[in-house]
Amino acid sequence: MTQTQPSSNLTAHSPVPFTAERGTLGNLLMLLVPPLVLFGMFILLYAMVRANLEPHRQFLMPSGYELWDKAFGLSDVRWELLTRSLTTLGIALAGLCISIPVGILLGVIMFRATILERAMFPNIVAFQSIPTLAIIPLIQTALGFGTLPKVLIVAKFTMFAIPITLLLGLKSVDRGIINLFRLQGASWRKTLVKACFPSAAPALFAGLRIAASLAVISAIVSELFFLAGRGGLGQMIINSKIDFKYEQMYAALMTATFLSVCVYIAFTWLGHWLFSDWHESGGKET
Repeated sequence: MTQTQPSSNLTAHSPVPFTAERGTLGNLLMLLVPPLVLFGMFILLYAMVRANLEPHRQFLMPSGYELWDKAFGLSDVRWELLTRSLTTLGIALAGLCISIPVGILLGVIMFRATILERAMFPNIVAFQSIPTLAIIPLIQTALGFGTLPKVLIVAKFTMFAIPITLLLGLKSVDRGIINLFRLQGASWRKTLVKACFPSAAPALFAGLRIAASLAVISAIVSELFFLAGRGGLGQMIINSKIDFKYEQMYAALMTATFLSVCVYIAFTWLGHWLFSDWHESGGKET
């Protein structure tokens, strides 16, 4: 009695489909269309809320024509927006220059020893949860009303995400890679630099994007507490509100939003450029 081998009907299965790679125009549309649609929905909501206001209160929400006629259309206002944006951007970047290296150092220290992680992690969370308004008098007493307090407030806002995401990335490194380095007699520092940091870099850049999105916002918040000297967009918002120049106030708010998005996009682009060839976080589709 002969046994019949089960026939494998491979032809009945179609090959696994792969996503067709989009061209330049497709990538551009995918980049621009979603935020533009959301922006259009926001404009529609703004117009609906403004239309429901009493006529004598509609000056609180100026129309697009009023924004152009009394804010963006005036050369002196555009120049003020530009100069104050540079001031705010400088404060934000200076704060990031402090929070990024300090955050990376804290993440490495917590990764080095579990006891250090247990000692430092609750303090980092507690430090982040302290309301900024509560420590403003201490900062004013110690550092005065200059630029340095503003930079430190930005560093406080933006530092929290960096050590947390870096520590998560370092702990997610394949243990086999670390054991291979140990078998080769590599030092802890070389293992950290050659094996751990490259694997944890995408997680770190996720934290950097979060910090970048908060940098401009925290710079404006710091200017609300320290109004001495030449300020940025935050000071322009306060001054415009006091002078009932709501068109200029909204123009400063829109400029601050645009500035924050630009900083976030810059860090996102840098992460995609670094990781697109070898990691999923680079956004390269197959």
